[in-house]
Amino acid sequence: MNRLSYKELEKELNILKNLDIKSSKDDQYRQLFDSMTEMVEVIEIIYNENNKAVDFYIRNVNISFAKLLGKTKEQLINKKISSVVSVIEENWFSYFANVDKTGITHTFKNYGVAFDKYYLVTAWKVSKNRVGVSFIDITETEKPEIELKIRLEKARNKTELILKEKKVELNSTIDKLDNINSELAIQNEEKDDRADELVIAKREKAARANELIIAKKEKVARANELAIAKKELAFQKEIEGYRSEMESLALELTLLIDTANAPIFGIDNKGLVNEWNQTSEKITGFTKEEVLGNDLVQTYITEDYRESVKKVLENALQGKETANYEFPLFAKDGDRVMVLLNSSTRRNAAGDITGVLGVGQDITEIDKLRTASEAIGKELRQFIETANAPIFGIDSQGLVNEWNETSEKITGFKKEDVLGRDLVQTYITEDYREVVKQVFDDALQGKETANFEFPLFTKEGERVMVLLNSSTRRNAAGDITGVLGVGQDITELVGYRNDLELKVDQRTLKLNEALKKEKELNELKSRFVSTASHEFRTPLSAINFAAGSMKKYWSKMEPIMIEKKLDKIENQVLHMTKLLDDVLIVGQAEVGEIRNHPLTLNLGKFISEIIEEVYHSSKKVQKIVLIDVEKLKSRDIFIDEKLGRNIFINLLSNAVKFSPDGHQVTVELSSEKDYIIISVTDFGIGIPKSEFKKIFMPFTRGENVDLIQGTGLGLSIVKE
Repeated sequence: MNRLSYKELEKELNILKNLDIKSSKDDQYRQLFDSMTEMVEVIEIIYNENNKAVDFYIRNVNISFAKLLGKTKEQLINKKISSVVSVIEENWFSYFANVDKTGITHTFKNYGVAFDKYYLVTAWKVSKNRVGVSFIDITETEKPEIELKIRLEKARNKTELILKEKKVELNSTIDKLDNINSELAIQNEEKDDRADELVIAKREKAARANELIIAKKEKVARANELAIAKKELAFQKEIEGYRSEMESLALELTLLIDTANAPIFGIDNKGLVNEWNQTSEKITGFTKEEVLGNDLVQTYITEDYRESVKKVLENALQGKETANYEFPLFAKDGDRVMVLLNSSTRRNAAGDITGVLGVGQDITEIDKLRTASEAIGKELRQFIETANAPIFGIDSQGLVNEWNETSEKITGFKKEDVLGRDLVQTYITEDYREVVKQVFDDALQGKETANFEFPLFTKEGERVMVLLNSSTRRNAAGDITGVLGVGQDITELVGYRNDLELKVDQRTLKLNEALKKEKELNELKSRFVSTASHEFRTPLSAINFAAGSMKKYWSKMEPIMIEKKLDKIENQVLHMTKLLDDVLIVGQAEVGEIRNHPLTLNLGKFISEIIEEVYHSSKKVQKIVLIDVEKLKSRDIFIDEKLGRNIFINLLSNAVKFSPDGHQVTVELSSEKDYIIISVTDFGIGIPKSEFKKIFMPFTRGENVDLIQGTGLGLSIVKE
């Protein structure tokens, strides 16, 4: 057996330490691992005495992760995370520990306090006490395509090849180390022999002086050999440690790739499958044994994609890699599995191309959602175009960008005639331009308007009356991009209304002349007819339109659209019911039929229930604040509960309704002798002084109410 010298052993050690430099395959894995834009680390979790995860060691990281922390890989590996990052989320420890203990891969989204970013975090079991963790920055968007997992899957295949080659090289080194151990054993035996010879030499010193000199020289030589042997033994231990570390690292990288959840498959330079990981088996149903050696394109690619997939793989065999290419695979049950592919060229140690490695992502569900979304979009577009109600839209500049067939029909203007034109300035009659512009401006601020009447010009110069509902249009990011108006042609209805109002006015004049003694009553009836006509017509029109749309498009409407239509009908019915109740109360007051039945009530409970009811019925648009400086809520009051509720509901509803831009309405409790004063204050449009004398007259409304709905009965009811 030939014994290796000290310098030869040192040379072998350097070869082992530089395997990652001289092995091109090892380079591929390390370069792949370090070139990933996603942040990846391998950690070893630290538990306290209660088996709770409290920290972890960083056992391996890629360059992206090191850059995130502003350090080099060498400064991070084998460091505790608590010594590197000042803040880390405790729930991350529990997620990682759960993966370590159960072996179940876990993906979650969370906010990284230390970096003020949102991450998609994936943790998976790598080996005993080791967990792989990847971080993807999803602060801007939450993409379903997680490129980190794709690149990890690439690394897995390449690492498997490295592991096989390293095992061969390490076994060779082990054989050499065995030779060194044998040499050391021989040297030890020779040392013992030389010691015996030295004893004999001492006994024969006088007779064998020359032999003693020779023996001393040999002893020195053996001592030198022993020193060399000790150094060789030390090197052997160092080599063993390095080999163990390399085997651990190779196994760790292999497991890291084995446990990834993206499909990875490979072909040789003839197009035959030579790699097929567990996720590929899972999504297709074909096992690795079933596919190895088969032609990938001809066997597992659908016919309509074979040519394009073949081209992608041939490009990769020429060194031209492709990213984010979609194509379908056959599954074992005959279904199509859509895959988003990244192809990588595979090379041997000499750099020659030997095949292609494909790392994919199963996007079957995403493809289905995309197809369904496109179908819904076409269906909605068809619905808008063929709806029997005029539908038109404007962009943020007020220019027409939507004009359906019914809009063409009632105005005579074709879609191509109006697109890009200013709607208000071109197609709205002059007396309505300002108010219509305000409605659209409100919608561009997110304030939608319902049941607004205005006239449009027709191509012949006539006026078409439209009952409009404006809706704010937003893009995918939620930014306001324009307004969509859905209308109803009420030209004939307005004509009937005008005729009816004319006849009512004429009849009223005749009655006033014939019945001068009942003048005040006739004026009240006139106001009632005018108010009721408008207040009933608007909700009835809305109900009619909503019911008509549901009847015509019931089979095409989505459940959420049907629910909105039904909610609108229900709200309008409640509005009409409230109007009828108010009219009945006024009628009872006129004939003196209102009866007062007071009883003792707790003030705090009474007023708080009313505030809560008004707050919810007004859809929480404003804050209603109760001020009780004197702590009167615990007092009792003597009042008719039904009439009292009617009083304060009317006052609070008016305060909310007529202060749309205000931030809050206040209800203040105070005392004066034996009485309690309840004050309702809003910060709205107010009542003009010129109308103070008329505020308690039924069906009387202020000139400044603009488009705010109402009957003019609220304060009249409160007074009665």
